[in-house]
Amino acid sequence: MTDLATEFCTVAIDGHVMTVTLNRPERRNALHSDASYELGAVFDRFDADPDLWIAIVTGAGDKAFCAGADIVTETSRERPPVPESGFAGLVWRFSRRKPVIAAVNGMAMGGGFETALAADIIVAAETATFGLTEPRIGLAALGGGIQRVVEELGPKRAHALLLTGRKITAQEAQAMGLVAEVVPGDQLLATARRWADEILECSPASIAATKAVVQSVDGHGLRHSMKDMFHLPEVRSLLTGPDAREGPRAFAEKRKPQWDNPQ
Repeated sequence: MTDLATEFCTVAIDGHVMTVTLNRPERRNALHSDASYELGAVFDRFDADPDLWIAIVTGAGDKAFCAGADIVTETSRERPPVPESGFAGLVWRFSRRKPVIAAVNGMAMGGGFETALAADIIVAAETATFGLTEPRIGLAALGGGIQRVVEELGPKRAHALLLTGRKITAQEAQAMGLVAEVVPGDQLLATARRWADEILECSPASIAATKAVVQSVDGHGLRHSMKDMFHLPEVRSLLTGPDAREGPRAFAEKRKPQWDNPQ
């Protein structure tokens, strides 16, 4: 990862955790096409590196996580506006095996909210705000925000957000179940790392299998998922791999387990 040059974000690696900071504070961390392509490459490398198990994504400064799409800055028209992995290189990355935590440090509007929704866990600063505000400027949340809000909240509560373009506070988002924890801004990254450390206590193979089963429910329903989950490659790898033996052995020996690197 150290050989991957970045212009619109910074990347820091600490053990098995990669922290990606959206770094366009002059644009409230809004992302243009080039930034999304750059982030797509960063998350491609994250997915491919067996030593990286968890990613944290946050924004530079204390005002904005991401204000959404930068609709002002001119970018190349010789390619689609976002990579195949979508806005921020993340929102269309549907088959991720590794967890992503969004540490929302300020406003998360439009594509910024969609980026947070694409993460597995959201932690937020007390001053954070969220909104799919695209209808207020004649657009729509076509980066997955509409679908994810409906999935998370159900149609009625989703419509209350989607049809008004209203903004909600971190506390309101937590009450809706969108945000896992709200903390003072100066504790945000430490809180995200605490969540990451809790995940690191678990087997990476178990996490990959769990995420695969969660994804198998989408569009198929509970019965189908429960019937077919043992055919998922991630579940088969877990059940036949070393972590399924190491976990019970470590428990019996009253020691910390030594998990195998995911492949």
